[in-house]
Amino acid sequence: MIPNLPIATDNIYKFACLFGLAIIIASILSFVSVYSSTLDRKVALSEVVISLEAKEQLTKAEENTLELNKKLVEVAQRNERFAQSIIGGAFAVGLLLSIYGAYHWHTKIQARDDLLATLQIERIRAEIAKLQLDTNRLNSSAGEQTEQQVVAKKNNVRVQQENETKTTEHIA
Repeated sequence: MIPNLPIATDNIYKFACLFGLAIIIASILSFVSVYSSTLDRKVALSEVVISLEAKEQLTKAEENTLELNKKLVEVAQRNERFAQSIIGGAFAVGLLLSIYGAYHWHTKIQARDDLLATLQIERIRAEIAKLQLDTNRLNSSAGEQTEQQVVAKKNNVRVQQENETKTTEHIA
């Protein structure tokens, strides 16, 4: 199976940053899931508690059910607090890992890559300037044209363009 989303493994810092972001996203989704499922459970248990507390006289079985549901609400609240603290810890780890990776990637890897790109651009510009200089030298030594010859060639080109324009006007 070919993965649709390639994982950035070209350097460890980028990988750490993306892994931290994945932990952050998973933490957020876990928080929402735990909160909503605990809320549903507490509401269901509270409905039973409220209906039993509304009665004036309870049987022994109803008293036991009331006590059990109150305990279950407390357990659900403690479990929610524990799960939220674990999720908060995972979020913090993801945040720190992401910040660490992004900082080191930006300062070590990206700065080096930017310098390398700048040096390559400067080298290419120097090569272009050298080639232009060589071309100018070849042109000047190959047949030093006088200024009059250059002007005459430009005039010939202009006259040819005018003739072509007139020809196309007559045809149209």
